[in-house]
Amino acid sequence: MDESKEYFAEVAQDWDAMRSEFFTEEMRDDAIARAKLPPGSVVADVGTGTGFVLSALARDAAHAYGFDESDEMLSVARKNLSGYANVTLKQAEGTTMPLADGVLDGVFANMYLHHAEDPPAAIREMVRILKPGGVLCITDMDEHDHEEQRT
Repeated sequence: MDESKEYFAEVAQDWDAMRSEFFTEEMRDDAIARAKLPPGSVVADVGTGTGFVLSALARDAAHAYGFDESDEMLSVARKNLSGYANVTLKQAEGTTMPLADGVLDGVFANMYLHHAEDPPAAIREMVRILKPGGVLCITDMDEHDHEEQRT
């Protein structure tokens, strides 16, 4: 998906303002609440972008990993998450994340799967890094009227 890589390289500096039109804090916080992870969990955000979901996860996590393919998005995430000592950001594709099997209590992926080259492989990889009984939370767009995003 070279088009996605190019797109996110171009919009990384503006993404935080842009994303507010696509998904909200309420959606993010509701998804995290529904996961019912206990404080002190170890979690990951796949396709973390600028760290919007990861910042909320990090508040209660023992450790929070953010994975993204875009250097540009991760550069912004590093700034956004600089106040969190419990966050690790890594460049990685969603189908090959640099973690051992079964180490996470929760894996989150917001607005990611429609950018994945192979969505089933990405889901398998997310499940691989989850502990038995861990939570996989996949969210996508709120209702919107942005026709270009439907394409």
